[in-house]
This record gives sequence, C-alpha cells and structure tokens, in this order.
Amino acid sequence: MKRRQFGAALATAAFSLGGVVKTTRSASAQETEPLQIEDVTVSFGGVTSSVGSATFSFEDGTMQFQVSDWTMEGADKSLSIAQASVSAADVSAETYATIRGAMVESFSGRSLSPLLSTLAEVDVNPDASVEVVVESVETDGQLVADQIAATGTVGSVVPEGTRALLRDGATLEEVAALGTAEWSELTVQRGSTEFTATDVVMERQGTGVAISAPSGSASASGRTFEFSDMSLDLMPPETIPAAHVEFASQVRQLAADGNLSSSAVSSAAEDAGVTAENTSEAVRNARFELSFADVTEGGETVVSDFQTSGTLAELLQVLRQRTDSETGDGTEDQQLPMEAVVTNPGTDEPANYTFRVTGDLRNLEPDEDASAATEEITDLGEEGTRVEGTVGTGDDRFAFSGELVEEDVPDSIQIEVSER
Repeated sequence: MKRRQFGAALATAAFSLGGVVKTTRSASAQETEPLQIEDVTVSFGGVTSSVGSATFSFEDGTMQFQVSDWTMEGADKSLSIAQASVSAADVSAETYATIRGAMVESFSGRSLSPLLSTLAEVDVNPDASVEVVVESVETDGQLVADQIAATGTVGSVVPEGTRALLRDGATLEEVAALGTAEWSELTVQRGSTEFTATDVVMERQGTGVAISAPSGSASASGRTFEFSDMSLDLMPPETIPAAHVEFASQVRQLAADGNLSSSAVSSAAEDAGVTAENTSEAVRNARFELSFADVTEGGETVVSDFQTSGTLAELLQVLRQRTDSETGDGTEDQQLPMEAVVTNPGTDEPANYTFRVTGDLRNLEPDEDASAATEEITDLGEEGTRVEGTVGTGDDRFAFSGELVEEDVPDSIQIEVSER
C-alpha cells in the first residue's frame, strides 16, 4: 500500500505558468484552440501544490476544464486527485474564446483577477448541462473516493449572486447573499460501495453549509438501500483557528482590490500563519449532522428517523472501516498477517497514542469504543505506516505487516500483537 504519487492543484493553474504548450499565435475573439499547461508548482503557507497538466478545451459546443495529477503536500499531510474535470454544454465559440483569453491573461500575470472579472460578465445558457467529475481522491495516502460525480444545469448549480461576488470581490455581505446550488444528481463511489442522491440542494446556513436531498440510494456488498429526506449539515469547528480567520479577511481584501496574485495570496497565508498542518486539523474538527427520514431495503423499512453527528474525522473513519471490510477480497488480509489490539484498561478516560509499523496497515472494525475515538493513519512511504489514535473504554484493532514500533505510548495503554 505505497502511496500513489500524483501531481497537481487546480487552483495553482491560475497562479503559476509552468509552460504553455498548446497556444496559437493570437488570442482573438474567434480563438477556439485548446489551452494546455504542464508541470505547474507553487508553494504557500507551508504547502506545495503541483499540477501535472491542465487543459481548457472546446469541441462541438462543449467547454471543458480538466486537471490531471493534482497534489497538495505539507510537512506530513497530503491531498491528491488523479483527475478532475468541469464541463458545460451549449457554449458558443465566442464565449469560450473570451474565457480562454482571460485565462491566458491570468496565467501570464499570475493573478486570478482577470479570469474572475471575465466570468462575472460572460453569457452562458442557464439551461446548459454541467458535469463535475473527480477521480481517485486520497488524503495522506488513504483512499477517500474512487469517483465523485455531480450533474445539473448552469442556472441551477451556480448560486444567485455569484456574478456580483466575482465582479465586486468576496465581501461578507455578498457571500451572505448567495443563493442555493441545486444538482440533479450526486454520486460518490468507493470500491463496490456507491451512494447516489437526487435533486440535491446546497445552501449556506449561518457559517456552515446545508445539503439536502428528497431521495437516493446506497449499495454495498450486493445490497441496495433506498432513503428519503436526507439532510447533511456541515459546520466549522467549534473554535475556528485565528490564523484562518485572519487569512480569510486578507484574501477578501485582495479580491476587492483585484489583486489575487500568487505572491499576494502566499504572503497573506504566511502573515496569517496558515499551514498545511493547522488547515488539516481544522478540517478534521469540522462538524456534521446527518439524518434520514427512512431507510428501506426491498420495500421494507430498515430504520426510521435516523440521526447522527460528530466530526468529519470520525465520519471518514467510519466510512473507511465500512468500505474496506466490504470491498476486501481476501488478498489484502493475506498481505497483513499481524494484528494489533490497543486498549486502555482500568480507566474510562480516553488516552492518545502513536506507533508505526514497518510495513502496511489498515484499521479493523473497533470493538464499540464508547469514546467515539478515531485514528489517523499516515503512509510514510519506505518507512512504513504511522497511527495516531485515541482509545477509550473499548479497543482499537489494526491489521499490519512488518514490525510494530511504539513511538508515543503511555504506560496505561496496552498493545497486544498476535498473528491473524
């Protein structure tokens, strides 16, 4: 389970021009040739972002922006996406040429401002179909999703007020005035597990985002469940890091001044103290509330009025445990012959621990840990895999290969290692 090495960051394409390899001699109003950049890298806030390639193209009335090999890496945190694309149908050649010209200007000046200004003014058919596809998403070497796809129309997915936001800058008033985004369908697939929601509505709710869908389905291990009235509220951590508050304020001012250049954004991140580590921690501590009115299988009710809440770290951990156990074919288990069981006997208080193994590792189903503890698993490449966890009244179980090395394990915690 060596971490796959991708490259790329979608945002960096507008900040740094590594090499324009497919441009024509002019950027006239009739220009419809593809625009492609390769090997783009930019660093800010302790994060290095790189793009393997980004292509903006037009064919048969469809405009598409596609990024391949996108990575963002900090000291010990990473996000990678193999490919991401956004496409819109029923677009005129003139509209494509206008946006293309603005992209060239943004690339050359290393600033998002020319592109944002152009997007605020171009005319696009509100009934034109839009599709967003993201493939192979990993965080810290752990697979999050094989594919995320969403479809809709321009008029429904772009919130009302977006043009004003792009034209005048991201002020608090304009962000608060944004309308809803409505998608015809949203699908998330990981291994053999697939989740699909229809008529999805996303809207701002205070400082968070509310996502709802009247119906949808989930399939796993040969079983298919139908659900109704899904509601997912995403909220910031109870305490938002001061560094991110300051950074957001500075970026809003840069946008209002028309100066969203890479150097300006990088300086703002550095001045505010934003790093990959504190950003990752803030995301992990973001909160969620999830509910379903009914979940059925084959017409029979499985559960009614289902509700759960917690942090995104806890939600991702549960999803990984479920899908890893459902998609395994026995091959991985054969490659992970050892098992480690972590307990904290004699106390009800949760305790933190850190250890690593010299090979690969995955989290097995925990034994009803009453503390709702979560474990962060980091791929260290040739050095193995590290686990940073918290154990309460239950236990944490891991399958692994190689040798186990305790790095920071309190005396109260016991780690029992045995063959599987």
